[in-house]
Amino acid sequence: MAKYYHIDEQSITVKPFAFLIPVGLAIVALLLAMPLTIILIMVKGDFLDIEAKYFASYFIMLPLILACIPFFIYGKRKVIFDAFNQAVYLKTIYSKKLLMSFNQVASIDPQIRFGLAYYLKSKDDRFGKGYRISPSFSSEEDKDKKHYDSLVLSAIKNMISSKAAKQVIVQPNPIDLGILTYYIADHNTFRLKYGSSIKYLPVLIFFGFFACYFWYNLFTKTQPTDSDQQLSVIVLIPITLFVLTITKRIVFDVSTQKIKVYRIGLLFKSYTFNKFAGFSIVRKTYNGLYNGTDVRLKFKKLSGTSELTLADFGKTNPIENFIAETEYVLDRMKNHERSVN
Repeated sequence: MAKYYHIDEQSITVKPFAFLIPVGLAIVALLLAMPLTIILIMVKGDFLDIEAKYFASYFIMLPLILACIPFFIYGKRKVIFDAFNQAVYLKTIYSKKLLMSFNQVASIDPQIRFGLAYYLKSKDDRFGKGYRISPSFSSEEDKDKKHYDSLVLSAIKNMISSKAAKQVIVQPNPIDLGILTYYIADHNTFRLKYGSSIKYLPVLIFFGFFACYFWYNLFTKTQPTDSDQQLSVIVLIPITLFVLTITKRIVFDVSTQKIKVYRIGLLFKSYTFNKFAGFSIVRKTYNGLYNGTDVRLKFKKLSGTSELTLADFGKTNPIENFIAETEYVLDRMKNHERSVN
């Protein structure tokens, strides 16, 4: 593996995608050699028979060669740990930006994403994707990974831990004062605030249009067909699901020790607090593209566990505060249970 790091007294530089550069060079060389190979086959290896017009085939390869540019752009990316400024920077061929200060570093953990690689996460976004700070390794036993652990990773951790964090004035936590962002407290209940329903509006308009059309035909036709009747009923299914979705309300009832789920104002399901088994953070993708992150509560049941989705976040930054507030609510339920017993 080509050298992808540089360590000195004041900084540690890691190029996590350095391996893409030789890959890009190999692909470009292959694309350049392919037309030449075809030309040689056409002239049966006789260089004297090669005409200038044959090289026009290289114009076909030009878009493919240009498509290799990202290999070199990403291959040049650098993550810089700066001891003097006590900060981590990301440097690209375009700019250099601050990722986080040393005292904001939450963790450096290996994760499996197209191979095993290390990712750096900040305290402000513990549940996010993080920033990649190593090349890919085949497994835990990979000799390159062991080399990274013993030399690069240890140097990074020593640099971060050896720099004393600047003293700051600790402000009281708003959550401990009962100031909540995601919940509404009402006597012995905490109701989860529901997010915006605007994202569902296009779906409602789409199916609402067809519902109006099919029901108009049903009532105006002198002899509606079976198809008209069936479509009039079928189109109501997605609208019903939409109504059930936007009217979902989750209430943490401290007095009854239950987490209740309401839809259209009616109790739909309830979960007993003493069956609570922790949180589940689910990162969702659709066709390989990020599609949000769910925060769920897990509850024990006779066969495995069941889950209740509390919220869906498009960005991972607010998740930590949301979980902190939820833990505050759960602690109120736990303390009430103890006082009763």
